[in-house]
Amino acid sequence: MEFVPSGKELSHFPFLKKAQDPIRSRFTSLGTLLGTPKGEALISQAVTRVREAVNPKKTRVPEVVGSPEDEIAAYALARIIVSCINDKQLIDRLTRYEAERAYYFLVNEEEWNSSYVQDDGEYSRLWRAIADELGIRIAQDRMPVPDYVELIAPLHDDRYRLVNRRVERGFVAINKNERYELLRERIRVLLRRELPHRVPKDICEQLAPRAAEIKKVYQEQMLRQFGRVEESAFPPCMQALITALAAGTNLTHAGRFSLTAFLHNIGMDKTGIAELYARSPDFDIEKTMYQVEHITGRGGTGTEYTTPACAAMQTTGLCVHRDTLCERINHPLSYYKAKKSRITKKFVPENKKPETSKDTAPPLKEETR
Repeated sequence: MEFVPSGKELSHFPFLKKAQDPIRSRFTSLGTLLGTPKGEALISQAVTRVREAVNPKKTRVPEVVGSPEDEIAAYALARIIVSCINDKQLIDRLTRYEAERAYYFLVNEEEWNSSYVQDDGEYSRLWRAIADELGIRIAQDRMPVPDYVELIAPLHDDRYRLVNRRVERGFVAINKNERYELLRERIRVLLRRELPHRVPKDICEQLAPRAAEIKKVYQEQMLRQFGRVEESAFPPCMQALITALAAGTNLTHAGRFSLTAFLHNIGMDKTGIAELYARSPDFDIEKTMYQVEHITGRGGTGTEYTTPACAAMQTTGLCVHRDTLCERINHPLSYYKAKKSRITKKFVPENKKPETSKDTAPPLKEETR
């Protein structure tokens, strides 16, 4: 007999086909719905969902608000809103949030699901249904090697590398925790692959005020995360690109793109970015501003790009002068954040030091993240 998830189960995993089909039939005209009180309520739920995804500190347990149908509709609207904004980092945040949310509900299924039934050993019927729909073939804690290799491609944890796994007769051994982790990664990749949606212009115009609200919150969060630009905290790859500029070296397209995206992502405005390029002897203000505006989303399609990860920097030959901190991170932005935090903790202006006794000096507070 085919397993049919309940409404509550579908609301916890709104990306499933059985969750989406009823919503499509219920809300046939999105444009009409958005202008109703019901539509406004759903948009508010969707905005809350995106804001939770943007928040770096997930302090609350994911909860279902309202009916299962409303929760699924809010999920769909959240994806539409970020598609209208079309910010790559924001889309990444939302898809990662949805994957983490699904992971939480799967790991804790026995606690919230009164219909919990083990279908195959320690596998629940719901886990099996989700894995089947997403194309994950795990049976008896084993996965076919080709499936495994495809699934772990975006993962950087050494324990997932095939050379570190037990492989027998074309199958890779998977333990209980990894089963959930691999499913989470599959959810993230598939949800990210679908975005951004092609949303009609009139729909995006209707959602523009709420989209602007999200963008403001996101920009404020990024400012709190990175704060004032600290050039001494730049990762070695970015320092090398700036040094090359000052030496009169013409950067490759990949080099210009990576540096510009990085500077924009940490909060430098386009004028500040252009000033760095002005260190180059062949500086062309018009050409530079055109490139900066394109990469930062100020011109053309409006797409805002993010800094390439360390793996991409290695592929393009831009990963140079690696240090000990590089060994522990996988993204230039992560390096910058960690290095800047170290610098901030080391430097305390004399006029900011609290008056304390010699024996009871308090530790410095951590930088707000």
